[in-house]
Amino acid sequence: MVLIHIICDSPKQANEIVDFLIDEKLMLNPFLSHKTLYKPKKNGEEKSFEQTLVMGTTKALLFNTINKTIKKRFAKNPPLTYAMPIIYMDEHQNLELQTKTQKV
Repeated sequence: MVLIHIICDSPKQANEIVDFLIDEKLMLNPFLSHKTLYKPKKNGEEKSFEQTLVMGTTKALLFNTINKTIKKRFAKNPPLTYAMPIIYMDEHQNLELQTKTQKV
C-alpha cells in the first residue's frame, strides 16, 4: 500500500483527477488540500504559487497505471506525482483498500 501525492496547478485539475481515479477504482479515500508553494527567485526574492495537493491510498502496483493515465490526460500540464509507502495499516482499512480498488 502507498499514499499517493499528486501536486496540481489548479483545484479544477485536482478535482478532475480525483473523479477519474475514483471512477476507475485506482484510489481510495482522496483528500484535497490547497497549498502555497514558495520558490526563490534569482534576485533573492520569493515567488509564491497556489497549488492543490491530492492525497489518497492505493495499491503500490497501481502507481504506474495512475501515473501513465495522469500524464496522458494532462499532457500539456502534468502534475507532479509520487508515492510514499504505508508501513502499517489497520486491518479493516487494509481489507477495504484491497476490495475497493482495481485487482492487480
